[in-house]
Amino acid sequence: MKLNLYELYKNKMFTRSCLFLFILSTFSLFGQNENSHSSSAIKANFTIASIKAYQESATLKIEDYYQYLTLLSSDLTSETLKAEIKTSIFRLFESENVMVIDFTSIENSPISLPDLIEKIANKNYIFSLSNYESSIVAIDYWTTQYQLTISQNNKRTEVRYFQKVAFKPIIKSFGASKKEVWTLFLGEITLP
Repeated sequence: MKLNLYELYKNKMFTRSCLFLFILSTFSLFGQNENSHSSSAIKANFTIASIKAYQESATLKIEDYYQYLTLLSSDLTSETLKAEIKTSIFRLFESENVMVIDFTSIENSPISLPDLIEKIANKNYIFSLSNYESSIVAIDYWTTQYQLTISQNNKRTEVRYFQKVAFKPIIKSFGASKKEVWTLFLGEITLP
């Protein structure tokens, strides 16, 4: 009888040990997964004050975008300069084929950035921005809301847009060395 109780006790210990190791490994894997995920999270790498400074910097990129559109739509801008401006606009965005708002149409429907650039050529648009407001930060982006005033041939329109702004670590090469650099990219533009 003693042998059976000892075997039963041993099996019970074995089962508990396996269960304990399973739980421990699950928490360990979960912890590693969360750690790798948070290494590229904005809030895990920056203070609130730093994030606010980057959000202000993002508004300057948004203003640059609309200043480039003003130059691009001007019939006084040379074709050589327009080609450089297009390249500069595409560098502001995370993707060249991002969807933006077609402010030339009454519907304000989504349009790809290259299509909008072609559509506004020589139409003499002038843009001004105001009332910036940034949203709560997500893992690798936030949304900036702003008031856009569009002027063309003495016609003035005001619209409110949301602009996604990505903030991500990018590996950049500096000569022979590589370094992780956090970079701002403009993203899609939507209506509220």
